[in-house]
Amino acid sequence: MAHDDVLEHVEEIVAESGLLLVDTNLFQAGHRRILRVLVDKVGRVGLDECAAVSRSIANTIETLELISGAFTLEVSSPGIGRQLSTENDWIRCVGRKLDIKTESEEFTAVLANYSDGLLTFEDGKVTDFDNVLSARETI
Repeated sequence: MAHDDVLEHVEEIVAESGLLLVDTNLFQAGHRRILRVLVDKVGRVGLDECAAVSRSIANTIETLELISGAFTLEVSSPGIGRQLSTENDWIRCVGRKLDIKTESEEFTAVLANYSDGLLTFEDGKVTDFDNVLSARETI
């Protein structure tokens, strides 16, 4: 099956599990294909949740024969320090401390809310996510 079919099934499985799909990548490494899936949720995803979604993805790929031949499946959380840019990034990072850079300033603050493209921080600062040049989760 096509690359897009694999990714479509992964998106469905992750959504059904109640997690947010952060990133997915299917690529060739030598003779083996690797499917890397990053998942998260508000409050942080746990190891058991990663393992459960990994089993569901593996079962679906094998049952529907979506990937021919040997492949490696890697399911994990994105971790701290990854560049934030998508709506799912903002949703999953509510309650987390972020380093933010806009055209006019740089600051570190806890994201209190994300709604309709607006980022609201615990210190009362509000910015449109379109104004964010870079953002990363920090400790």
